[in-house]
Amino acid sequence: MLNFYYFMNQPYIGYPHEAAAEYGAVMLKFSNENFNAEHAANLLDRYHREFQLAEDVGFDGILVNEHHNAPAAMSPIPNISATVLAKITSRVKIFIGGNILPIHGNPVKLAEELAMIDLISKGRLISGFVRGGAVESLAMTTNTLYNRELFDEAHDLILKTWTVPGPFVWEGKHFDYRCVNPWVLPFQKPHPPIMIPGSTSKETIEWAAKHGYPYVALATRLEATDEMFNFYDKTAEEYGHTVSYNNHGYMIRVHLAETDEQAHEEGKELFGGRMAQITSMKNMKINPDVTAWMQPPGFVSKEAALARRKFMGGTPYAFFTQGYEKALENSQIVVGSPETVFKNLNKLRKRFKVGHLGISHFPIEDESMTKRSLELFGEKVFPALRDSAQNDV
Repeated sequence: MLNFYYFMNQPYIGYPHEAAAEYGAVMLKFSNENFNAEHAANLLDRYHREFQLAEDVGFDGILVNEHHNAPAAMSPIPNISATVLAKITSRVKIFIGGNILPIHGNPVKLAEELAMIDLISKGRLISGFVRGGAVESLAMTTNTLYNRELFDEAHDLILKTWTVPGPFVWEGKHFDYRCVNPWVLPFQKPHPPIMIPGSTSKETIEWAAKHGYPYVALATRLEATDEMFNFYDKTAEEYGHTVSYNNHGYMIRVHLAETDEQAHEEGKELFGGRMAQITSMKNMKINPDVTAWMQPPGFVSKEAALARRKFMGGTPYAFFTQGYEKALENSQIVVGSPETVFKNLNKLRKRFKVGHLGISHFPIEDESMTKRSLELFGEKVFPALRDSAQNDV
């Protein structure tokens, strides 16, 4: 079975490009004096309309995520976004992809929040858990050396909170609770499905495979994704899990228009113009602190750091600096008419044997352009992809 998820990072579009270019980065320390509350509120209204449209055109789920200290995503509390989705939609799965476990500090409270979302939505929650980027840990002043330990223990405590009747005592390395006995438990039993988004960390892939959780690759390059899923499959089978298309997910940026010519005309403008403005890459000298923010000592293993350098370009801006044509060639973006988009997405779907396909849209200033792209997905791309997926074994 093939499931489609719509993802919009809920970015703050329209901050002063000149200010970001002068500072040399748009994360962690780019001053929030450039934030306009009324503009942000209007943008969030718009993104909620797009989420509703995504349900109307046939997406199976909507994905929201968590980021801090960056205009690229106005989503510091994804559980709030998920709660809004629970009330403004009626059918789609609500995929939180995901809560950043090492920075939450209170896994029992997080378990309660997620259980409430599952109850409000009548069992539509998919709970994603992530370690998060180092920027998130630095923004919340969490010791990055313990990031993975915090992630592992928080996950185990949340699962026990959901599935073991209380009260019980938890005595761990990082968390201690005298009485775990929440009166709000998930609608889905034994607990909401869990999916793990990620990029190139071998340790996270191994962890997801060990637990049998579907792994969602976030727009990783083709050769990297091949290696990741091969490693995932081998590891999952070693732990006794039967691997199917349901274990693989892939997220990619897509733009659709009526014709290839129109799509590429818009795509080049979005990638080289508005996208560059949004990410402040145009004429910007990268702040030398960025590397330290992304990979402080101890945050990732040496192997993971080398994998990022090999497969992701080594910096958080590598996607944007490669240029439009290279991004197309690398299949980092898919742009075209419905026929072209179907052909390219179907090729990726078959190559990676994915049962979960995430569509991440460009953060476009023109709302009508986003609306038409989503409508074309529903009218022409989804039916063709679903027909093709019927032949999967």
